[in-house]
Amino acid sequence: MSQSSPGTAERAGRRASTAAAVGTAIEYYDFAIYGYLAVVLAPLFFPTTDGLIGLLGTLGIAASGFVARPLGGFFFGRLGDRRGRRSVLMVTVAVMGIATVLTGLLPTYSEIGVLAPILLTVLRIAQGFSAGGEIGGAASLATESAPQRRRGLFGSATSIGITLGMAGAAGVVGTISALATPEQMAAWGWRIPFIVAGPLLVLAVLYRMRVEDSPLFQEMVAEKAPPKAPITEVLRHHPRSVLRVVLIAYATMTTGGLSSVYLLVHLSAVLGYSLTWSLWLIVLIMLLPIGLIPWAGALSDRFGRRTVLAGGLVSFLVLAVPCFWVMQQGSLVLATIAALVLNVPFAVSQGVVYTVYTEQFPTRVRYSGVSIGFNIGGVIGSGAVSVVATGLVSMTGNTLAPGFYMVFAAVVGLLTVGWMRETSRDELAGDAQRTDSSASAV
Repeated sequence: MSQSSPGTAERAGRRASTAAAVGTAIEYYDFAIYGYLAVVLAPLFFPTTDGLIGLLGTLGIAASGFVARPLGGFFFGRLGDRRGRRSVLMVTVAVMGIATVLTGLLPTYSEIGVLAPILLTVLRIAQGFSAGGEIGGAASLATESAPQRRRGLFGSATSIGITLGMAGAAGVVGTISALATPEQMAAWGWRIPFIVAGPLLVLAVLYRMRVEDSPLFQEMVAEKAPPKAPITEVLRHHPRSVLRVVLIAYATMTTGGLSSVYLLVHLSAVLGYSLTWSLWLIVLIMLLPIGLIPWAGALSDRFGRRTVLAGGLVSFLVLAVPCFWVMQQGSLVLATIAALVLNVPFAVSQGVVYTVYTEQFPTRVRYSGVSIGFNIGGVIGSGAVSVVATGLVSMTGNTLAPGFYMVFAAVVGLLTVGWMRETSRDELAGDAQRTDSSASAV
């Protein structure tokens, strides 16, 4: 990238960021559908007289997808550091799309018995395995292709893709649930959002084929052979960086999961609002603050990653319990406002966090380092967030319990930010030999 003109570098960065966003949007559309349809899928795959127990079983399968993510992170991270970001990203989105379409074709428990939830679990694990290789590659491609002083802005494209994918999934499910009766939704309506993933998959692969690999990866390969064992190298030389990513991922994915996907379960299953209204509320609260994501990324280029990320986490700390209290006052208007307010710090933290992940590691092991840390954090974060939050409400009878859990996650994140050094002015080029000992926290 050092040999390219500023204009050429910026155009390449924009193409890479767009490719990262497009693929990630479709991947997270696929992954989010299951969470949005959990209330519908529960009686179809886990028939039981206790609706909450069936819902917990369905959410348990959702969690199994997150458990598979670290395995995918190890597998695709190694490939991405040895073979390049672009080719691996095309594979991850293809596997995700195929597993999603097959989910929409599954027979239910009434048709094949216990084999139905087993097959659902297998496909969910395949989705999780694929998703485990997505973020590390997308974030690496976007930031490695970005101009030096605009990494935060360009790196925020990954977050924009995630938000658009999750909002799109909620929009599709919300539209179908509005047009179909509950009986039609249970009979065939739930299948449509999964099957829609097919053409979206084709579009994502075609677009990613048009983008070159990141300039930093190409320069590294031209100067030196890629690492033979990137997983061993990242764990041996960058353990503190991996741990920082794990903790930040846990904090931001827990707070983000509670303020987005889990809200559908909380509003519809716990508080009794209609599923269709709850789905469209999710679309609203995710799309309205989306402009804050690139703004936060740009702010982090000016004021530093730690400042912006800490600001988002402090806001969660202050707003979590009051917003969950307002949601349960029986007013749709108040619930909408509270959910929207809660998503402002979500957008701010998402605007900077994926750039933070990539800046913890040198180019030669960046894909592996981000994938391992992010996905382990995801298992204990958003992978279990709906199960933990629903379980807390079930055990305590307190509908504010998810808010207190959000406060705990925000505290973990703030402590980790205090342990991090500022990385916004670091040069990513020529960083191949950087280790934890040469990049200690301040």
